[in-house]
Amino acid sequence: MVQLVPMNPEEFRLFRDSYAPEYAQDHVRIGSWDPAEAVALAKGRIDELLPRGTETPDQYLRKIVDQVTGERVGEVWYSFQRAGARLSCYIHWIGIYQAHRGRGIATTVLRQVEKEARRAGARRLALNVFASNSSAAALYAKLGFSPGATFMVKPL
Repeated sequence: MVQLVPMNPEEFRLFRDSYAPEYAQDHVRIGSWDPAEAVALAKGRIDELLPRGTETPDQYLRKIVDQVTGERVGEVWYSFQRAGARLSCYIHWIGIYQAHRGRGIATTVLRQVEKEARRAGARRLALNVFASNSSAAALYAKLGFSPGATFMVKPL
């Protein structure tokens, strides 16, 4: 079993610095960003969404901690967004460290976030998955997610 523990500002800084290159690579892979500027663009996007880091309202940055060992096994970042009267929960990032994958941790975390979203009154849970991440897409489908839109790319 795992628990979601709020990140402190230093943990957030480390998360931002490790998440940005991975997020940048996803955008380079689909041709959105030039490799030379991708990490800077990724950090800019993160800073835009989280101008106050862990203190940004409606943004939840959590480390995923194994309750038995106390070891950090990943991170999840989600937010609550309102469009008129409709409240949604959006998962910006879920990452399980390589050594801990395949143990059902992501499933547990997604269910915990869903439970929190329901308690908050959210009407839907949303996320984005890059097409190259077929294992994540399969997990999301297994948990009841379905495509809400498809972003398509044709390299020129």
